[in-house]
Amino acid sequence: MENKLDKKAKILISMCDSEGQLSVPALFSLFMDLASEHGTMIRLGSEELAEKGLIWLTVKTKIRIHSRPGLMEECVAETWPEKPGRVRCNRFYRLRCGDAICAEGKTEWAMIRPETGKLAAIEEVYPADLVHHEEVICEGAYARVGEDFADAEVLDRYRVRSTDIDLAHHMNNALYIRAFFGAMSCAELAKLTIREVDVVFRSPSFEGEELTICRRKTEEGFDIGILHADGKAAAVARVLC
Repeated sequence: MENKLDKKAKILISMCDSEGQLSVPALFSLFMDLASEHGTMIRLGSEELAEKGLIWLTVKTKIRIHSRPGLMEECVAETWPEKPGRVRCNRFYRLRCGDAICAEGKTEWAMIRPETGKLAAIEEVYPADLVHHEEVICEGAYARVGEDFADAEVLDRYRVRSTDIDLAHHMNNALYIRAFFGAMSCAELAKLTIREVDVVFRSPSFEGEELTICRRKTEEGFDIGILHADGKAAAVARVLC
């Protein structure tokens, strides 16, 4: 079984920002959906894992943006997982328009048993007949972002909605990205050339919970904190511009 998915992707209007380009939150969602589709193809989808009492857990995601395609552009989206470690593994993503690479990324995944919250051994679950691609992209370590945003600017208060909740019954990871980019105005976003977004997911958020979205400016962009009522982080991110 070859362990890679290549798929045509047209940039539809629901995926675009106010400038008519693929939005950063839509790019995260595109890559997440690719991972879900390919996971099912290689017998590691949500239903297959549920039979084993497991769910996927997104730990970290880094996306590097070279350009953002516009409305109705035809692209090719690719994804493949690396050979897993004992309890964690990376999955890689790439978006191409013709010969140009628009974006590339990677996500660190783990598997957990929901009833105990303990990590499972990924290498024991992966099908033995998978052929792993050796290509590595979006190289470099994931960002280390602290959780203390006491001195940061508060951008927004966000109430977790029913439409934010996923199969694991907590806030979908891609929707944290939509929430913190949604806390900025169209005019402010139009001035930014975002080249990298690095997210670490710390703890789950649940329907009805109010989250505080904070921003701290850095030399190359800004750090984002999405915080629970007790000040602990649900997710933190580093944005490079």
